[in-house]
Amino acid sequence: MGEGREHLLRIGIAGIGNEGLSIVPFCDAVDGVELTAVADLRRDALDAFRGSHPTVQTFESVEAMCAGGAVDAVWIATPNAAHAENCLAAAGHGVNVILEKPMAITIEEADRIVDAVQRSGIRLLLHSHASDAPIVKMREIVASGRLGRLIGIHTMSYKGWLRSPRLAAELDTARGGGVVFRQGPHQIEIVRRLGGGLVKSVRAYTGRWHPSFDTEGNYTALLEFADGTPATLVFYGYGYFNVTDLTWNVGESGRRGSGVYRKQTRRTEALDAPDYYAQGRNEARGDDPSRERAELRQPIYGLTIVSCKYGEMRQSPDGIYVYTDDGCEEIICPPYLDRAYELQTMRDALAEDRSVFPDAPWSRATLEVILAILQSSREGREIPLRHQVSDHG
Repeated sequence: MGEGREHLLRIGIAGIGNEGLSIVPFCDAVDGVELTAVADLRRDALDAFRGSHPTVQTFESVEAMCAGGAVDAVWIATPNAAHAENCLAAAGHGVNVILEKPMAITIEEADRIVDAVQRSGIRLLLHSHASDAPIVKMREIVASGRLGRLIGIHTMSYKGWLRSPRLAAELDTARGGGVVFRQGPHQIEIVRRLGGGLVKSVRAYTGRWHPSFDTEGNYTALLEFADGTPATLVFYGYGYFNVTDLTWNVGESGRRGSGVYRKQTRRTEALDAPDYYAQGRNEARGDDPSRERAELRQPIYGLTIVSCKYGEMRQSPDGIYVYTDDGCEEIICPPYLDRAYELQTMRDALAEDRSVFPDAPWSRATLEVILAILQSSREGREIPLRHQVSDHG
């Protein structure tokens, strides 16, 4: 950071679509963080943003924003296929990165990012459910040996991903679309963190059962860790059953849903960009990240059960349940911070000159599992992995 700014994180946002706009209120709410710039290829989006944020600089490319000296870190919320180019632009100008999942869409791109991060000395922090407080707490208990050896992990999610508005790129696997690229990282991050990170191999099956969209709508994967521990990952995104029925109606946002099933219309085509972003703005999170704070619970991405030799664990709305011979104990976890967590983590890492996690090598390892799920299903075989890293580096 520049002289006199040791405790101020100047943040830029790459991509002010639906995801990027949801980050803005957290920049305003976190102490020591200031939103100073945004970048987007869409001039109309930049014009609209200037109208509501006249003091924030706007740029028509991520490269120009990172080169302009206005930011210490950039939150990359652009489409998946642009992540690698945007990360490399940031690293080339010494700008730190907070990155939406997945890291990239090929291992070659991920390798370039890891190399660039190491050469430049910047920090890359992945926005990840691996950082959710209940996941961290369960991993601490596993690592402590309190419940004996980890013997298995099972996670499952059912939701209406393919019923939500989608751009064409989100429905094109070659461009990082479909549920394996778009939703798989959440489950993979959770499972890898719980198991310590070192996945040995993947055997998986994917399905394309939506009548209008030729991309993955479901997958089932078996991961084996280096110590022999198995993990199963199940995801269905067709929108009939919702897994929140099994999680107190609390989903990944930490907010409680109605639990009511209503008549739905199946989408038959992707939306063009103007309609997609207009609809997204109408459905975006509220302007105040403290809104409904009293009702905010822990984020629960599906149902995850961690089995150990002497007990089992899963998330509760406020933390985790630990099941042993003595009964069921609830451990309350620190409140969910949503995107404020990454902003605080990057702010403190730069101020204190320390590393961040999940970092670039960890992010590449998750991408490797994503690609292995697709490859295993395509080729009908188990895929060995070689880029895995542990949760302690």
